[in-house]
Amino acid sequence: MKKKNQHNLVQLLLFGMLIFFFAGSNIVEAQEKSEPQPVKKYLTLKYFNVANRQQYLLLNAITKDDKGVSPQQNKKFSIYIDSNDPANLIATVTTNKMGAAKAFIPPVQKAIWDSSAKHIFLAETDMGTDDEQTQEIEIIKSKITIDTLNEDGVRSITAQVMKLENSEWVPAPEVELKIGIVRMGKILSAGDEPTYTTDSSGIATVELTKDSLPGDENGNYILAAKVEDNDELGNLFIEKTVNWGVPNQIDKTFFNQRTLWSTANRTPGWLLFAAYAIVIGVWGTLIYLIFQLLKIKRLGRVKVK
Repeated sequence: MKKKNQHNLVQLLLFGMLIFFFAGSNIVEAQEKSEPQPVKKYLTLKYFNVANRQQYLLLNAITKDDKGVSPQQNKKFSIYIDSNDPANLIATVTTNKMGAAKAFIPPVQKAIWDSSAKHIFLAETDMGTDDEQTQEIEIIKSKITIDTLNEDGVRSITAQVMKLENSEWVPAPEVELKIGIVRMGKILSAGDEPTYTTDSSGIATVELTKDSLPGDENGNYILAAKVEDNDELGNLFIEKTVNWGVPNQIDKTFFNQRTLWSTANRTPGWLLFAAYAIVIGVWGTLIYLIFQLLKIKRLGRVKVK
């Protein structure tokens, strides 16, 4: 009898421990859910140089909380060059629904731009508010060129990256970049590697392995070289049009063919046959039934007489 009581006591103790464990875990989980994560705001600023002529800054602002990541919409930022002095203001921008905003370097800042080989770009909200955000990047003036080679029937693309040091343009070695053909808004690598690195002379050469790519009516397509998110140079992009592609012949008889997407007078014959067969079958059946009803009615009148 005592052993049975001891056994029951042990079971009660184990049951109580399980209840305490699950209750404690639920309390901890409820506390974790009741304490929301602090809202974190992130601001990024990038520099772009397109064709060594068009330079702009791209700003992106997002918010991260326990619900996930969301863009900061309709948020105003001021973008400066070198310092937040009002005279150095590039632009005041407002973010779109994606939390992004673009600002071009205006001609009025040319004197400041020409004064140094290095510049700092600063983005900030209205200082003194409860929602202060700042971000800055430092870039070195740079440029990128693209050219082609055709030696013994072998076509190659060369890209050179230069940077400004002591008022002189010098090669930029060890710069990773993409070199290839523009396709669907992206760059299809001209060779077998996705990216290439410049040598001591700032040059990267790629042999074109993508043969027989379609071009426009004259066989033209666009070559491109692109540096992405370099710590010193930012983002550089250059294009060049070449006639290395296969001419794309426009089929002018396309809309004269009998296809499903043609106009009504060029409907495929099999589709016309199917449609007319259905119409004739339905109406033929109805007419046959009507004649049968009339026949039955006439027979009924004859029997009555």
